[in-house]
Amino acid sequence: MEEAPLFNYKLTLEYDGSKFYGWQVQPGLRTIQGEVENALQVLFRQPLRVNVAGRTDTGVHAIGQVLNFRTTLASPVPDLPRAMNGILAHDVVVKRLEMMPSDFHARHDAKSRQYFYMLSKFPVAIGRHYAFFWKYPLEVAAMREASQYLIGEHDFRAFCDTNTEDPHYLSLMELIEWEESDERIKLTIRANRFLRSMVRIIVGTMIDVGRGQLAPPQVKEILESRKRTAASFTAPPHGLFLEKVFY
Repeated sequence: MEEAPLFNYKLTLEYDGSKFYGWQVQPGLRTIQGEVENALQVLFRQPLRVNVAGRTDTGVHAIGQVLNFRTTLASPVPDLPRAMNGILAHDVVVKRLEMMPSDFHARHDAKSRQYFYMLSKFPVAIGRHYAFFWKYPLEVAAMREASQYLIGEHDFRAFCDTNTEDPHYLSLMELIEWEESDERIKLTIRANRFLRSMVRIIVGTMIDVGRGQLAPPQVKEILESRKRTAASFTAPPHGLFLEKVFY
């Protein structure tokens, strides 16, 4: 008997994480995975599980999240993104659909992930859910200098949530850039993998550098300590965005 063909769908998502309890399905809580899988079940009329490039925490946003799912069924509608967006709430949007080889996996095949974090220099009404307001002056040049100690492959245990248990804590940091305007400071950061809360702990530590509480070379000491208590506070989630996944 001839086997049915296996269809492998790749979706790119944008979402506002403000009203979600993170990516991963949790009983009784609203999550992005739960919303997406519910929409797929409505359309395909069967339970489907998705693989995601990077799980985002509660309150974290995405403009380029990637997932894939496999099924023996062809799309029940000619325009799957439009159909899904008709079912999903307005804070989750399917931006793009691609058909992939059967062995493509959104997480395992990802080479690196890029995030950005927004700091606001002034309190704002519009956009307050998408930038962390820091009311004290920051020396961005010192933050740039300190960030260079994180470039390359390191054990990032000091910049990882203490509740995280990973097989290892190595990450290859490819890019850390700071841009400053009159109103905002933006961090762009890219690595092959990120540990839980890693970007937000790095941001909190760099804020302490920028305000003069830490000297740039101390970031190297924090990194080498491998102790979470050596790093600074965890910046809040609402300034963090998953921007792009590289394959």
